[in-house]
Amino acid sequence: MQNPTPLYHRIYLVLRERILERRYPPDAPMPSEPDLSRQFSVSRVTLRRTLEQLEREGLIRRERGRGTFATPPAAPAAPRADIRGLIDNLLAMGLRTSVEVLDFAYEPTPPEIAAEMGVPPGTITQRVVRLRSVKEVPFSYAVTHVREDIGRRFTAEDIARTPLLQLITEAGGRIAGAHQRVTATAADETVSPLLEVQMGAPLLCITRVVRDEDGSALERIRALYHPERYEFELDLKPEPGADGALWRPGSSAAL
Repeated sequence: MQNPTPLYHRIYLVLRERILERRYPPDAPMPSEPDLSRQFSVSRVTLRRTLEQLEREGLIRRERGRGTFATPPAAPAAPRADIRGLIDNLLAMGLRTSVEVLDFAYEPTPPEIAAEMGVPPGTITQRVVRLRSVKEVPFSYAVTHVREDIGRRFTAEDIARTPLLQLITEAGGRIAGAHQRVTATAADETVSPLLEVQMGAPLLCITRVVRDEDGSALERIRALYHPERYEFELDLKPEPGADGALWRPGSSAAL
């Protein structure tokens, strides 16, 4: 069935998500209209409708002679939860799914990812792009950055066969904890054909930083999930708190 959402609005959803995630530095111009038109394979007329909508919402500003700049709003702090049993569940999921490694390289870490990992921008990390499937049906697209000294101890072939957290542990990483953020995002022109969804379709987005016993980041992952092919379940238990009973979660991930 053809997607009833207008094309300009689907592109708007993708660009809006990139702006909110601060993937366009506010002090540097965004790609030009011709570049964006080629990137999304649309006419400049369609693209202008997208940019006009972003401008009306205050998410971009246009400066004559300089270009278009992203103006993301200040992000409010999100509530946090202690997700227990996360590592065991991720390992179990890795063992019952298959992985295709789409890209494997050692590259300078982008500033926004370096900030999350607590390393200087440009620090070399192992960058891997993976497509995960179950019974040959794709359900997740993940980009990971692994600390270089750990990543140098395994190959792309190892990643295709073995859960990444297991490889990190075998390489000497002593996993002590992780901080995870769960949000929604829109499928862009790269991810939509891989996950078999329309551009602009909603996806579940999980961003996680795994840390060593000394607090240093071992891995940063951003994974996008097909919402009809992945579930994340929590078992909750009440515990007393300063303001009354609170829910404390355990966790289990299921396909």
